[in-house]
Amino acid sequence: MNLSLTINGTSHETTCPAGESLLSALRRLGYYGAKFGDEHGLTGADTVLLDSKTVNAGLILAAQAVGHTIVTIEALGQVPDQGWKKT
Repeated sequence: MNLSLTINGTSHETTCPAGESLLSALRRLGYYGAKFGDEHGLTGADTVLLDSKTVNAGLILAAQAVGHTIVTIEALGQVPDQGWKKT
């Protein structure tokens, strides 16, 4: 199925199986900050923000994120004048 996902303010068009998790789709698109922790989402390693609310990316389908804003750990701390990317 064809999906349009907005991740960290960037639109992505991707094709994935209907049962693919959001975590798998994110990793395939090059976002490696979210990690697989366990199949029940207890570790929080796969946490992302979906419309500013925390969700476990391993527990929801990529198709459920269509039309929502996804923010991963890669987007946090990238303010030009502060943080680890300060120039």
